[in-house]
Amino acid sequence: MDIPKVHYSVIVGFLEVLDDLGGKSDIAGIASKQGLELDYLLPILESGEMLGFIQVQAGDVSITEKGHLFMAASPKVRKKMLRDIIIKFDIFKKLVDLVKQSENGYIRKSELLELISASDTTTTNNDGLNDFGWIIEWGREALILNYNANTENIALRQRSLSMLPS
Repeated sequence: MDIPKVHYSVIVGFLEVLDDLGGKSDIAGIASKQGLELDYLLPILESGEMLGFIQVQAGDVSITEKGHLFMAASPKVRKKMLRDIIIKFDIFKKLVDLVKQSENGYIRKSELLELISASDTTTTNNDGLNDFGWIIEWGREALILNYNANTENIALRQRSLSMLPS
């Protein structure tokens, strides 16, 4: 499923490290300087590319123009930029439509798990729960979703409703 599978703070931290290195570095050099395994860096690189913040080419990684704009932005503008990116992901388009079509203005966790299962035929039950967690985390970070773990209800953030495409 196409959704970043690292935490938001990890992406921001990686961008800060890359920015400190002049905006471009070889991946092995970053791993060595930061004491990280390449296996740890791969999801960060994939997620950063997915968001359009970095570009990986021939063992080098560089911050894109969008990445530079993101890093220079205030926290409030970063959230808006993130929302504009995340809302274009297929799973979020489907999720927003599902919530908008619901009678109560929210869906249940089980309905999102069904959507994940229907959207990704390669997902096993464990992966579906893992994807659920990433969808909720990125939906919250991008100010798209509210999730109540007690009731397992997922709703759109009221202030974001008018800003989301129909």
